[in-house]
Amino acid sequence: MLTKLNTYLIHIKGLVQGVGFRPFIFRVASDFNLNGEVENRNDGVFIKINCDEKTLEAFVSAVRNTAPPASSIESIETIQTEFIDFSDFQIVKSNTVSNRVTEVSPDIAVCDDCLRDMKTQPNRIDYPFINCTNCGPRFTIIKDLPYDREKTTMREFIMCGDCRTEYTDVRDRRFHAQPVACSVCGPEYTLHYEGKTIKGISEILNQLGKLFHEKKIIAIKGIGGFFLACDALDEEAVQRLRNLKNREGKPFAVMFSSLQKLKEYAYVDAVEEKSLTSLKRPIVLLNSKKELAPSVCVGFGTVGAMLPYMPLHYLLFEKTKLEVIVLTSGNISDEPIITDNSDALNILTKVADAVVTYNRDIYNRADDSVVTVVNDKERISRRSRGYAPTPINLKLNVDGILATGAELVNCFAIGKHDQAILSQHIGDLKNMETYAFYSESLKRYKQIFRFEPQVVVSDLHPDYLSTRYATESGLAHVKVQHHHAHIASCMAE
Repeated sequence: MLTKLNTYLIHIKGLVQGVGFRPFIFRVASDFNLNGEVENRNDGVFIKINCDEKTLEAFVSAVRNTAPPASSIESIETIQTEFIDFSDFQIVKSNTVSNRVTEVSPDIAVCDDCLRDMKTQPNRIDYPFINCTNCGPRFTIIKDLPYDREKTTMREFIMCGDCRTEYTDVRDRRFHAQPVACSVCGPEYTLHYEGKTIKGISEILNQLGKLFHEKKIIAIKGIGGFFLACDALDEEAVQRLRNLKNREGKPFAVMFSSLQKLKEYAYVDAVEEKSLTSLKRPIVLLNSKKELAPSVCVGFGTVGAMLPYMPLHYLLFEKTKLEVIVLTSGNISDEPIITDNSDALNILTKVADAVVTYNRDIYNRADDSVVTVVNDKERISRRSRGYAPTPINLKLNVDGILATGAELVNCFAIGKHDQAILSQHIGDLKNMETYAFYSESLKRYKQIFRFEPQVVVSDLHPDYLSTRYATESGLAHVKVQHHHAHIASCMAE
């Protein structure tokens, strides 16, 4: 006797865009021999499948328990719907249906599979922009949702035949990986030094090796902005960077070549190691064990340490034989981290001896995130790359509320239904450059997240630029005492 099939509609909410979720659903459906379709909308992933109730339960359980590593499922809702006689299982083109939005994936550290491919795939040998659905840039290149290549800064890079084959093969790890590229068709780095431009990653790495060992300071374009780098064991280079950047008493963050090397210089417990090696790859504040160049930590007994997260980082350590480098924000004093190539060549050359650019635009600026482990729990003190714009899930409706944030280490928040979506780290709102970044980011959040503020909330202090933004918005305006806001945010976390 044949089991009667029904058509079920499954709605999955959470971080399910830009993380290989649709091909994952296709593979699970294939494993269960199910017919139907999966569609990516701006309000989540929708699946229609033909099966019985028992198979539905097993399918949903498999989806929940084996989801892609970079995804995060918030909820799975299932209802029986009008029967559709599907003949196979297909991935349907992305669709925009309402002002509800699914989560936008933060940028993800390069995965081990891609690092292996970087040594074996002919078109990706030492290719510093290698990525797949499990890793690579996301938020920093996204212009709008749904997350498709034409709505990112990869739009202008036309895929070659090999990349197109991977991109369209549902069983390939790079199926619909929007930044997919190789040495034939993708972005490339350029080294600018002493009036010369050098292309070709092999020659660039050779030159960088020489420059680092000659105590030079290098400006390098990262995922979310430029960074300034030098050998963290060379006191002369670090002191020079400190002087040129007008940075007196604040420690520098450093990147180690490996976890093993990091453990020679800092004490690391299990929770700290989990943060260090996570897909987010934040800077983790650790207790020092062995001293770097004195001007790195300037007398503090702690070190802000991180591990490589871009393919270029791995290539850099491999080719230069460096153990640890200073990797600090590419800006001057309190201005925002620089993202534009021409700005870097005009401004960062006042600090750096050489500048490394690439020809893909950064759309959303994102500095490195900073965390500290307290009582065996990761506490975020600077929320940016790897974390933003993941929302905070609340138990109340905050739809339409814009919270403009404080003056120091600012970030803002927008309310979408029962979620507070926090911006990336903006910085100190004390100058017009940072305020321009603030205003630009707010405008982009409104667009990406289909957000129309109904009420604006600000600090009581009338002279904060964030308060001025609220006052000039023309919206209903609520002012909140500064320390009340701190306590409320801790309660939300």
